Amino acid sequence: MTNTAGLTRRMALAGGALAAALALTAPATAQGVSFEGKTIDIMVNFAAGGGTDTAARLVAPFIAKHLPGNPDYIVTNKGGAGGTAAVDFLIDSVAPDGLHIGYFAGTPIRWALGLQQVPAGTGDLPFVAARSVNQIFVTRTELGLDASTLQGYSEPLFMAINSPDNHVAIRARMLTDALGVEKFEVITGYPGQGNMVAAVRSSEAEIAQTNDSFFGANRDAITADDFMRPLGQMGEYVDGSIVPQKGLEDIPVFDAMWRAAAPDTLDGPAYRAWEAIHIAMSIQNVFVLPPDTPAEYVPVWEAAILAAYNDPDYLSQLTDVGVPEPASVGTAGVLDRMARLREAFSDEAIKAAVVAAIDRNMQ
Repeated sequence: MTNTAGLTRRMALAGGALAAALALTAPATAQGVSFEGKTIDIMVNFAAGGGTDTAARLVAPFIAKHLPGNPDYIVTNKGGAGGTAAVDFLIDSVAPDGLHIGYFAGTPIRWALGLQQVPAGTGDLPFVAARSVNQIFVTRTELGLDASTLQGYSEPLFMAINSPDNHVAIRARMLTDALGVEKFEVITGYPGQGNMVAAVRSSEAEIAQTNDSFFGANRDAITADDFMRPLGQMGEYVDGSIVPQKGLEDIPVFDAMWRAAAPDTLDGPAYRAWEAIHIAMSIQNVFVLPPDTPAEYVPVWEAAILAAYNDPDYLSQLTDVGVPEPASVGTAGVLDRMARLREAFSDEAIKAAVVAAIDRNMQ
């Protein structure tokens, strides 16, 4: 049976995106918008207990605190289809009443790379704000891997990862190619970051990837006996540069390794794909309103989310659990980066570089 309401909302998305963009030219004011006595719902596109859910629950009370009227809040979970089931649900079934917002991990990167079917209309949803996600690679200390020894490394390097075609595996392949690593392979199928780290500890692999939240919360356990240590970080895309994440300044940034080792490749398609994926990761976790949400809610939600990410009590909470501070951007920043991703991945050479990296990972 055809979901006519959902179809109508999808057809209206382009017009809604234009209205939201026009609304950005007006002052961001809470006039006429109040959440007093109401309950907001932040919907996460993965199951409870995972990294995305944890990040959402950490910031949710501070978003409610900064919304006009100080509403109550709930965090709900709608996993499935690699995170895209919630996007479908938001488009077709969530009331556009200003009280509901999605907190979605992976939507921009999946859409940009085309690695997984993304629901129609995703690129035209009213994006409000986003936070970045960083990756830190860990390795066994005995290997002596660093910026100098990784270049031209001739011994086998196996990386534990969940799949050969995700953004981390793609960037790991591009990086090791640029550094002239002779024998880099991925071992896939690990269901979680803890399993990947365990693979390095047991010598099944030489490298494992962790995200900033997992690494920060478990850094002491990972490095306590000096058996393992961080090799480097992907870093965050801030003001046009790839820089270390706040709180992780002591860990080398892979982009600097690439630039030092292979400066003649920086205009090539592989590096441009690398940079584009970093841009996507800078808005990896996005806040998205349902289509047809009245435009006046966009700046109100944006102001509250950005205030939450800069709230001293929120930052103190991150420090208490060891999680480094993520970079965040508002509506204009999300729309700008989405446009840059569209442009980058319309380039056939850039898309070919991504496909080539995936193909090599699958060999």
